[in-house]
Amino acid sequence: MLKNNYMKMKKIRILAILIASFLFVMCQKDNYIKIVNPIPTVVKTDPANLEVNVPLDKVISVKFSAKMDKLSINKSSFTVFSGVIPVEGVISSLDSISTFTPSAPLTPNTTYTATIKSSIQDLLCTKLDSNHVWTFKTSIEKLNVIVSSNPTAGGTTTGTGTFDKGTSVIVKAVPNVGYVFVNWTNGAAIASTSQDYTFVLNTSTTLVANFIQGVSGKLSVSLSSNPTAGGTTVGAGSFNKGTSVTVSATANPNYKFDNWTEGTVVKSTNSNYTFLLNTSTTLIANFISSTLPPVTGNCPTIIDLGLAGNYAILSESGISTTGTTSITGDIGVNPVTSTSITGFGLILPASGAFSTSSLITGNVYAPDYAVPTPANLVTATNNMHTAYTTANGLTIPAPKTEIMAGNFNGQTLTPGIYKFSNSVIITNSLILDGGGDNCATFIFQIAGDLTVANSTIIKLQNGVQAKNVFWIVAGSKAALGTSTDFSGNILCKTLISLNTGSKVTGKLFAQTAVTLNASTVVNP
Repeated sequence: MLKNNYMKMKKIRILAILIASFLFVMCQKDNYIKIVNPIPTVVKTDPANLEVNVPLDKVISVKFSAKMDKLSINKSSFTVFSGVIPVEGVISSLDSISTFTPSAPLTPNTTYTATIKSSIQDLLCTKLDSNHVWTFKTSIEKLNVIVSSNPTAGGTTTGTGTFDKGTSVIVKAVPNVGYVFVNWTNGAAIASTSQDYTFVLNTSTTLVANFIQGVSGKLSVSLSSNPTAGGTTVGAGSFNKGTSVTVSATANPNYKFDNWTEGTVVKSTNSNYTFLLNTSTTLIANFISSTLPPVTGNCPTIIDLGLAGNYAILSESGISTTGTTSITGDIGVNPVTSTSITGFGLILPASGAFSTSSLITGNVYAPDYAVPTPANLVTATNNMHTAYTTANGLTIPAPKTEIMAGNFNGQTLTPGIYKFSNSVIITNSLILDGGGDNCATFIFQIAGDLTVANSTIIKLQNGVQAKNVFWIVAGSKAALGTSTDFSGNILCKTLISLNTGSKVTGKLFAQTAVTLNASTVVNP
């Protein structure tokens, strides 16, 4: 019995030795399965890439696919820039989420670039395979307008509200019976003598409409100028019924007097207008610009594009194309880099300040190219913003508002400023007629989107040049349909998209992206 047990134990020991020897040999031959840790990735950012209207107090966050080594996430590996200027902030991390809290509120209406560098690693020391870069844009600063009447019984006012900085705001004052409007004041300063006062809002503003009480038993004469900058008026006041009253209008430089109107009725085309007062009267002195457009001579600079004027396309978020696109003129991006220019097959020489493409008759510029390109692009981008704000706030000559309710189909327009509180849709065609003036200027101020239907033509005639036509789009997009033939410069707060076969004679300036599909763009 003992012998049998001994023999069994001996066999077990021999078998164990054989198994161990086999495993050793197999390991020696590397015939084993190696476990590889997955490469961590960025799965979500907040704000998202290309997001707009980001709050100024936004905390920037990143979510990774794994728990990360928080020591590897620091000021050198998690950065936020405004152009070439770094944003100071505090970085914190917990498990798979890291945040960047700016030390001060972000700047309004500004594009920021955030970067997560490939040096960041997870808890198993596995690093990201590449940098993760994204851009976002902050919201426009909101400002307040407060209007009131002095005295309260003198009349009513409208225009109080909250508006985007740079918006053209209109406030109105209507005198009550027995009162006469005098002026608008901002603190101790007289802001305007026009009952309908239009101004560009650059700071929160408190305005007071001042009225004076008419003498008992007398009638009032109220006067205002249109536009406010056009000129001044004298002759307002209280008078006995039947009195012969003379009112006078004096044009400011670059304006000329047109007529006096009461409501919609033209009362006189003489700047000195005398009439018998039989009822309280409100008169408007209308002025027209003597410089837009000029009859002869060199065309004035209505909207200064600055260095941005060197580009056929300038974008802050990227330029992409599919199909066979043709561009005549330079293109550029900022603050995003050349990686955001896709579909062009760019060719960049060593240490080059610009690249080229077979699709472009011109050069391609990006801030990651050699000097002086980065500095030039910063200037051009700033110039683009200034041009947009300036054009959107122009009030000379007086804008023609809500023409055709923004729905055009074959109409003919004459030179001037056209202002729309909503979107503009163009179907079939739109004719811009310069009346024989090769400096005729058209400015379209559009608060919503610009949509151009398929096969629509913007026809320029009698002297109009594409370089003197400006489409200022504040909405979410300017979209051109297939096979459109479009003329003019588009300055868009967001996206500009050109569909298959569309052609633009003009410049495309987008504060987000420009997308092209077998399109043609010619810098005028």
